Amino acid sequence: MRVDKGRVRLPSWLSSAWARTARSREISDAGLLNGLTGDARKARRALLLRLSNTGLSTPELVQAAQAGRLGHLLLKDALTAGGTRYTLEEISDRSRLPVSEVARWFRAMGRGVSSTTSADFSREDLRLAQVLVEYRQLGLDEEGIFASARILGRNLWAIADAVESVVDERLSAEVDHPEVALRLATEVSRLVEIQASILAYVLANRFELLVFPDNDTTDSATTGDIAVCFADMVGFTSLGEAATPTELAQLAERLDRVTTDAVQPPVRFVKTVGDAVMLISPDPNALARTVLKIFAAARTEKLPSLHAGIAWGPALPSAGDWIGRTVNLASRISAVAKTDVILVDEAMRNRLDGAELRCESAGVFNLKGYGEGRELFRLQTATAAIN
Repeated sequence: MRVDKGRVRLPSWLSSAWARTARSREISDAGLLNGLTGDARKARRALLLRLSNTGLSTPELVQAAQAGRLGHLLLKDALTAGGTRYTLEEISDRSRLPVSEVARWFRAMGRGVSSTTSADFSREDLRLAQVLVEYRQLGLDEEGIFASARILGRNLWAIADAVESVVDERLSAEVDHPEVALRLATEVSRLVEIQASILAYVLANRFELLVFPDNDTTDSATTGDIAVCFADMVGFTSLGEAATPTELAQLAERLDRVTTDAVQPPVRFVKTVGDAVMLISPDPNALARTVLKIFAAARTEKLPSLHAGIAWGPALPSAGDWIGRTVNLASRISAVAKTDVILVDEAMRNRLDGAELRCESAGVFNLKGYGEGRELFRLQTATAAIN
């Protein structure tokens, strides 16, 4: 009997085994297993086959291995959601949202959209689209939903940048052991869960304050007025001419760390802007004490000298930031403060506890955008003032 070989179909398991064997041989021939024996060779082959199943070619694996980036590829694969993939149009159909609405929502959340027809999206992305539908069904304000999403999206990228730096350093130190990426993927996933728990905790506390506000921790959303501070390193711009970008980033990170360590409620660390940090608080004394603590810690850490400006008045939260004339005023005051000096406006000085904190006139200053000259005051502790 003659068999038409063109019509013979191998069982799927046999076809898969054959393809796996062929790919394994190809990987070995490419030198990707050179120098490895026993269990180490088996583990590396399994890792490479896993990566090849994601669609990477052998030349791409060779390129990654030569660059010491196999661990990075493995981490990416471990963190990528598996299962069914969807196009944006399919997400749109299943969520009953227009494609433009899905794209807008994804971009706001930091998800990004590269194509409407490529199957780039997972079940988690479909769930994300459905969340928007549910928010609308709850009657949440449309502008508020998207404003909150944009804040979350921007901060997610900031978190990802920070985590990437730490993980990249570890992976680069383990070039010969890319399998460490699997352990790192587990830790990154756990970090995500922990961050979600922290967010829930913070929200719970914020809502408790809405119900049971007290004089020490009431947020500016209910009081209207807050203390705003900007503090930054003196001569940071000129430092940029002598230091490398990496060295400048390290200085800014050290100031960020010093500030984070010093801040506790009701003071809030709002953001960093280059070499500057911005703080707010409904409690002027708490903010003043915190800034003094930051200056002392910066000296201990041998950071470049700081200067700061603090103003008191109305300000409003906006898209994760704070805006208003008081915010601008604090920035202007910081700009005219001399080295190692904290300047405050009159409204701030009038609200400080004189038994603990003292202010002496630093003179009259012309602040851009604020008309005639304003008297500003140098902040110091009562002990320092006596000495």
